[in-house]
Amino acid sequence: MKPASAAVLGVGLGLVVGGFGGLALGGQFGAAAGGDGAAADILAGMAERQDERLGRLTQEADESAQLQRELALALFYRLQEFRRFGLEGQIVTWIVPGASAGSGDPLGGSLSGAVRLPQLAADAATRAEWRAVSGRLAAIGAEVDPTVFSAFEDVLEFVERRPWPEGSGLSAAAASGWADPATVETWLSLNRALVGRADAILSGF
Repeated sequence: MKPASAAVLGVGLGLVVGGFGGLALGGQFGAAAGGDGAAADILAGMAERQDERLGRLTQEADESAQLQRELALALFYRLQEFRRFGLEGQIVTWIVPGASAGSGDPLGGSLSGAVRLPQLAADAATRAEWRAVSGRLAAIGAEVDPTVFSAFEDVLEFVERRPWPEGSGLSAAAASGWADPATVETWLSLNRALVGRADAILSGF
């Protein structure tokens, strides 16, 4: 082979080898760039899913907080109902023996000889309302604090042991035992206990 031809062949081989080397290097850089893009896509997808999860958790937390507020408000109103029931049980009236049950002034203008009675024991119409309310409250007992409901049940059990009078006025109350001072005081104490338990919880609102 001529020296000149050998030189040309050497240069040509160098270019071919160099070209293959350049292609190999370019492939490596391209692969690296493609890998970085795929990783970025994966990270972006993970971040998006995490954002969605955090969004759901935030929504659930908000819904839970709203539910807790609604439950607390419902409990507040229930406690108020039981408290009112106990307060109405403490209302008393004074009746003078011999005064008419329908008299506008059952005391006859004087406290002399008057007998203290729970309003419920003296008036049949008031008792009818009390029975309706007590039945409704008994049906929602699960929606109120157990200590309050227990005090409420004590009131109802007392009436089971000492039934209400038949009719209105002092004579009916006396015939059923509701004119007895000890009976009256026990009744009032049970209703005070009911109000006290409701107040103890209501004070925390």
